[in-house]
Amino acid sequence: MAYGIANTTGDLGQPAVDALLRRAAELGVTHVDTARAYGESEARIGAAPDKPAVITKIAPGEPDVEASAATSLTTLNLERATFLLHRAADVPHAWDGLRKVKDAGQADRIGVSVQNPAELLDVAKLPDLGYVQLPCNVLDRRWLTPEVADALSGDVVVTVRSVYLQGLLTAGSGVRWPHVPDPHRDAAVAILDEVAADLDFSNRAGLCVAYTLGLPWVTSVVIGAETLDQLGENVRLASRPGLAAAEREMLLDRLPEAPAQLLDPSTWGSAR
Repeated sequence: MAYGIANTTGDLGQPAVDALLRRAAELGVTHVDTARAYGESEARIGAAPDKPAVITKIAPGEPDVEASAATSLTTLNLERATFLLHRAADVPHAWDGLRKVKDAGQADRIGVSVQNPAELLDVAKLPDLGYVQLPCNVLDRRWLTPEVADALSGDVVVTVRSVYLQGLLTAGSGVRWPHVPDPHRDAAVAILDEVAADLDFSNRAGLCVAYTLGLPWVTSVVIGAETLDQLGENVRLASRPGLAAAEREMLLDRLPEAPAQLLDPSTWGSAR
């Protein structure tokens, strides 16, 4: 799909997908993240001759989870994948079906993509929960609570998306930040750049990735790429150790707290 605030190439054709996935596997990327709802993504991944393991998501509101998972595996040309529910609201009608997919040997792990800590705490005690995907970044302090840490302390893979807050953190002062006055945006960007320099990062993107990977409950990050150069840069940034606790605390002490609406892209359309 032509997806993402920083997307300049639009919908990638099959040759570009093949090259990206082949290079990702060579660079040690462990998984590629997709979903039934992401346009032709599953079909493009399925047609690629070389690829990492796959995480995909059941279509939102899908009534027959087992059939949806079977269709995904056929489309992806795989026997097994990690399956997530695309939204926490689907748990009441879909979780039992997802457990059956796991019991049938078609899922490495099953889990839920959540939007906020309240959803996480609701799903944390689901039987057979093995995977959670959530949005978190250096401006987002909602996840820094003992309750979240306790909920993620078991055998659960935790992958973080929106490390760059849908591209706002890398674009910096070059784009408007919803619900944030320009002077406040510029002050936050300046602090991120100063701390990145103090900690010997080449740019604020590296700082953002290292902050996220330093959180004790984070397993991995999912970051989009349209080109081989972007993919290589993502791997380079993720290869550096995460920030130590003292470094994270120093950064948070210097950064002002962000408004809640900035952390929720669903509200961006109402920004003035």
